[in-house]
Amino acid sequence: MKNFILASAIVCLSASACHSPKAAATAETTPTPVTASAPAPSPTTIQSTVSQAPLDEVIMSDQDKVNGNFYRLIVSFISIGEGTDRQGRETLDAVLADWKTKKGKEITFESVAWGREGENDFCFRINNLSEKEQQIFVSDMKAAFKGRSLVQITENQSCTHKR
Repeated sequence: MKNFILASAIVCLSASACHSPKAAATAETTPTPVTASAPAPSPTTIQSTVSQAPLDEVIMSDQDKVNGNFYRLIVSFISIGEGTDRQGRETLDAVLADWKTKKGKEITFESVAWGREGENDFCFRINNLSEKEQQIFVSDMKAAFKGRSLVQITENQSCTHKR
């Protein structure tokens, strides 16, 4: 009797371990249900699957350039629910004043208010500067706002919030 039970168990186990092509195909197409206790993907997994082009490399359409909606530099004061950078405008004005006194160049801009909490874009064409001066001006602005999370600086784009 022991031999019969042992033989039956071996036959059952070998039958369940059989990997026929039909069983494998069925197993591969059966979706696995997702439960609430499944771990969320880690941030590194998400970041590696999503790619974003740097803002400096966005190509403007020729129509934007023809329509005059092309700006060499845009300084945006943004908010994440607590208002904009409180010293942002003072910093911007200080850079502009420095350029006026040290370089003798007056820099003009268009200010576009677009949010409820004081969000604002300062759009600079700076056509009155040479290419080298434009690069220096952009680097001066970037240096002045370095480390400020509520200030975004973009180059060579349209002023998106302009109506």
